[in-house]
This record gives sequence, C-alpha cells and structure tokens, in this order.
Amino acid sequence: MLKSEKLINEIFTSSLNSYSMVFFSKNHLLSVILILVSFFDIYAGVAGLMSVLSANLMARFLGLNHYNIASGFYGFNALLVGMGLGIAIQPSLPFYAILLFIAFATLFLSIAFEGIMGKYGLPYLTIPFLLAIWLAELAIRSYTELQPSEAGIYTMNTMYARGGDTILQIYKWFGDVSWPMAVKTYFKSLGAIFFQYHLLAGLLIALGLLIYSRIAFMLSLLGFGAAWLFYLLIGANMHELDYGFIGFNHILTAIALGGFFMIASQWSMLWVLLLTPVVSIVITGVSTLLLPYQLTVYSFPFNAVVLIFLYSMKFRERMLLKPETVVVQHFSPEENLYMGMNARERFRNQLYMQFSLPFYGAWQVSQGHNGNPTHRDDWKEAWDFVVCDENDSEFSGDGSKTGDYFCFGKPVLAPADGWIEEVVDMIEDNEPGDYNLEQNWGNTVIIKHAEGLYSKLSHLKKQSVVFPRGTFVYKGQIIAYCGNSGRSPFPHLHFQFQSTPFIGSQTLKYPFAQYIISNNNFSLRLSGIPEERQLVQNIEPDPALSEAFNFVPGEVIAYSIDDMDTVEGKWSIQTDMLNNRYLECMKTGAKAYFRYESKLFYFTHFKGSRKSLLFNFYLAAYKVPLGFYKNMPVEDVFPPTILKTGFLRLLQDIVSPFFLFLKPAYRLVYSDRDLLITGSRINLKSSCILRVAGKEIKNLSFDLGIADNKLFSLDIKTGDKTHKAIFKYHNK
Repeated sequence: MLKSEKLINEIFTSSLNSYSMVFFSKNHLLSVILILVSFFDIYAGVAGLMSVLSANLMARFLGLNHYNIASGFYGFNALLVGMGLGIAIQPSLPFYAILLFIAFATLFLSIAFEGIMGKYGLPYLTIPFLLAIWLAELAIRSYTELQPSEAGIYTMNTMYARGGDTILQIYKWFGDVSWPMAVKTYFKSLGAIFFQYHLLAGLLIALGLLIYSRIAFMLSLLGFGAAWLFYLLIGANMHELDYGFIGFNHILTAIALGGFFMIASQWSMLWVLLLTPVVSIVITGVSTLLLPYQLTVYSFPFNAVVLIFLYSMKFRERMLLKPETVVVQHFSPEENLYMGMNARERFRNQLYMQFSLPFYGAWQVSQGHNGNPTHRDDWKEAWDFVVCDENDSEFSGDGSKTGDYFCFGKPVLAPADGWIEEVVDMIEDNEPGDYNLEQNWGNTVIIKHAEGLYSKLSHLKKQSVVFPRGTFVYKGQIIAYCGNSGRSPFPHLHFQFQSTPFIGSQTLKYPFAQYIISNNNFSLRLSGIPEERQLVQNIEPDPALSEAFNFVPGEVIAYSIDDMDTVEGKWSIQTDMLNNRYLECMKTGAKAYFRYESKLFYFTHFKGSRKSLLFNFYLAAYKVPLGFYKNMPVEDVFPPTILKTGFLRLLQDIVSPFFLFLKPAYRLVYSDRDLLITGSRINLKSSCILRVAGKEIKNLSFDLGIADNKLFSLDIKTGDKTHKAIFKYHNK
C-alpha cells in the first residue's frame, strides 16, 4: 500500500471512530448514522468534522500512538467541541480559524488527561471537551468578529434557511407528534448528545444504538427511565430534563457503567438505578454553580459520577464480581459480557499460581484432604503420594525393606519456581512399619513461591536434598528423593501448601494445575485438588504435538483446499505490541490469538472473517494439551456468539445480563498415533456443538492431522459435506 493510501485510510478510520467513540463504540454503521445526525445542522456538522480532522492530523503529526489515533481516542472530544461551537457561533472565516486552534487545544487536553487519569487506571471520558468548550465560550465573548448563532432562537427560520420547505415540514411533523412527553424527551436527549435537539436526530441515534448494541440501547432506556421516575417521585422540576435535554447525562452514565466499563449484569443495572439520584443531584448543583458564568453543565455530571464510581471500585476487597470490572475492552457491551464470562470460565485456574505435581510419572494419592489417620485439623489439606503397580501394590517382594517400595528413592521435583526456605536432611529413614514420632516430618524441604505461599515436601530420603537453603529452584527441577523418614511407617511423599515458612505450619487449600487422572481412562484437569485413590500425573509433552503447535513468529503456513497442487492461501505468525502471538490469514486479514505453554496450546479469541479456513482451525484446535493420551476427552466452551444463530443471537443479547442459553461446546479426543522414523503421525478429532433446550442447532466436526512434527491436514465436516485442507509447507 502506498503511503498516501495508507494515510487516507488512517484518516478515514480515525474519523469514523471519533464519532462512534462518543458512545464507546467502534461500529462504523453507528458512525455513519452519527455523521448524518451531526449534519442536520450543516454548520455544526462542518465544524465537528473540521475539528475531528484537525485533531487527528495533529495527533499523527506529533507521532502519537497509531492505535489510539485510529480508535478515535484523540478525536471524539474535539468533535464535541466543534459541534457545540458550530451550533453556538455564526459561521465565518474568523470562527473557523479559531476553531482550528481550539481543536488543537482539545487534543493537548486529551493527551494531558490521558496521562493524568491513566496513573489511576481511569478513562478521561469527555473532560477535555468540557474544559475546552467552557474556556472557548468564555474567551469568545471578547471576540467581536464572532457572532452568536440564531439557530437556537429562531429554529423554524434556521431550518427553512438551511434545508428549505421540505426539511421544515419534516421537522414540524416530528415536533407535532402526540407521543408522551417522556418518550419525546428521551429521543431529544439522545439527539442532544450531538447538539441536535429534535426527535428525528434522537430516533436515528436510537436506531444506531440498537444496531450497535442491544444492551446499550436497553441501558439508555433504563438510565433515562429511572431519571424520569425519580424526578416524578421527588416532585422535581421536570423542565430540568426537558430544558437543554440534559437527561443525556443519565443515558451516558447508564451505558458507561451498565455495560462498558462494568460487565453487564443485574448488579451493573442495579448500580445504574442507585446512581440515578446522584447524577440528578450533580446536574442541579453544578448548574446552579455555573449559572453566574452563563455556562451550561453539559456532560459534567456524567464525567463526575462515572469516574468517582470507577475509582471507588478499585478499593473493593469483596464483591469483586458484583459488578465485575471489564479487564479487556472489546468496545461492545455484548462482547465485554460474552468474552468476560468465557474467559472467567475457561481461565479460572489462572487466578492461581500454576503448580505441577512434584514427581515424574503416575503416582497414587494414598491419603488426600481430610484423610485418615493424619490429615486432620490443622493439617487436613495435604496429600500423601505413593507409586503402585498394575495390581495396586506399593511394593515388590514382601515389602520388608524400604527398597522394596516403588516410590523409595524416586526423584522429588520443585512444583513451581521459588526459593528454598528450609531444609532438614539428616534424619534416618525408618524400616517399613517403624515410626519416628520425635521428628514427625522427617527430612523436609520448604519452598517459598510468593508472599504467603509455600510448599512443603516431607519424609524425604536421608541426605538426598540437592540444594541448600537460599537456593532458587525452577519448576520441575529435582530437589530431593522420596524416603521414609519421620512419622512414616512406609515410604511415601507428603506434600502440602502453607502460608508460613515453618515446619509444622497448618495447611492451605490450593490446587495443582494441568494434570492427568489415569485410573481407568485418561481425564484432564486444568486445575484441581487430587482425591484419594486417584492415579495422577503431569502432562508429559509429546514431541510431535509440541513442535506442531509451537508457531514461531515470522513463520508462514501455506495451505490448499481439496487440491494438492494449488496454494489457496497462507497464514503468518505474528506478535502484537504486548507480545501476544496470533495467526493471521494473509488473504482475509482474520486473526486467531493463541497461547503456547509447555504443556498446553489454546486459542484465546478470534477476529475477522468466519468464512476463512483460519476460523475453522480456531474451532478445531481451540484447546490442545500437548501430550498424547489415547481417547482422552478434552472439553471447553466457546463464547456464546462464536456461531451464527440469527434471531437467537438477538434474543441472547437482550437477556444476556441475566441468563445465557447459547453455550457452544468444544470437545477434542486423541484418536490415533503411529510412530514413524521421521516422527509421529497423530490424528485428533474435535467438534463444536451448540444445543438449545436440548436440541442440537449446530454441529461442526474436524479431523486434525499431524505428520513429521508439523501440522499436516484439517478435515472440516458440516452435515454431509467434507472439505480437506492440506498444509503444504511450514517455513520461514
């Protein structure tokens, strides 16, 4: 792409997003509607567009972040200032000259408040707009070349002059409709956000909101409706909502807190209702304070209430999900809700430090939490691990010697990175059946992993501890060997988590991560508490799977579909500025973000065309543990809207803050593995199934082929049709 084409594309995108960002959106259809609304008053539209272009071009000239510019973050405040002044001031050459510099000033205020508010993890909202338009209104009073506009005084004359008789008649028709006052005021309040104080503007904006987000539209109704009822309840002056249609503060506050900065739920909506009186009080109070200066309150109440509430939420120690703060912003209340809930369900184990089982191979839990006889009271949340043969025996021969026990002398591993805090290594091992009650815990290692989080490994073999106190050890590193010291009649490994660094500390309930239960059939646990009699082991990575899914940035994967000779497209492996890795379809621009860990590959989210092969690969390889366990099922859940469902999607959006009924399920099974000279040939079968009320709505099936330690093929089955993709090569 030529530089000039790239510049035009950036200006176009940043301008569109500057309009929709007023409603916290990047929806371009909403942008087009808002641009149309802004030009209901031609001079306001021109002034707004001029301000947007000026601010975004200056931001680019200053070398500001391209993503922020393209997102409209630096343009929407300038847009509001331009429209506000375009309505208030008669168009003239001096006005447009001054407007250019006011747009620059608004940009600099945006940059300043980005830094100031960013220190507290808060958005700057429309604070730059408020300061810029107040200062401009005060300054312009001294500029004799600028004349106040008569648009708000002689509305009919203005409409006729700017649009002719047709526009005037349309305006009069909307003004004369016999709708309830509350309904008319709601629509006019929506229009007032763009300085257009009539029904048609509000109707179009409401339509745009409905297209962009059903939740945002419902929240706009909730915020305004609650305000209307509150004013009626307290007997307040209803003209406060009607005059200047200042009720838009309630609408913006409801959208911001109900579904944009907080995940939409019954709790976020409850807070919208509770904050309605606060917004009203701020409107009345600040309007009184500004009256001597003849300044309008504009969006100050919205800014004040939203920022104070968001700041207050940062001090919570409980009720963290009531309401839940949006962590990753998707610029859509629905996507914030769906992706947030999906991430919470999929990655709840990542709230914990990832601890591996402290041994190689499969060990049995001989005594679990609350087990008899020793895991009671302060030590109830501990495990004893042993090694058993296929007959469930812990030893060979008669078991009279410690060496008869399969676990005796086996390596003991660090469950996670940490500092060795305490070591006991000189206690004799007991003969089977004997106890050492004086030195209860026997040879022990305590590792500090974080403040208030330690692991303790006890009954170790005498003089087997590898590292002294103060040594930093890594996950999976051998630190000692299993023994039979202390209160241990038979060789075993005692393991517990604790919050203090002392031998004898009470236990702490904490899960292990990414392990396999293999009693009869293989079963995966991403996080859990191993139970008594369970046979457990860490995921042992298979070299073929590990290499096949280790997509290295800079590499390219080419593929053909149903034709071994023709390359249909390519994927490139990329990283973003936060070092997130993703596969990008070079044909459609679709992106599938993923994480590759030592034992697990999984996708986090997808953006772009859902007709691309990459989308099918995203569905097929949504989660792949990197060890081969034949017939082991792997299950997960997709975001509710990953599949097209038509009317069901609209219905889900409406009820989503209260109930989810769209839950597409993922299932993967390890099918076959053949060992070849060049590596393994592995077949994985996966599916994406959507059921509603027990009825199957969608069913997509996939076969993933791995050969020569590379991704080889993908079969896509929908109904009676099957398409096969062959990955021709995988090189840099």
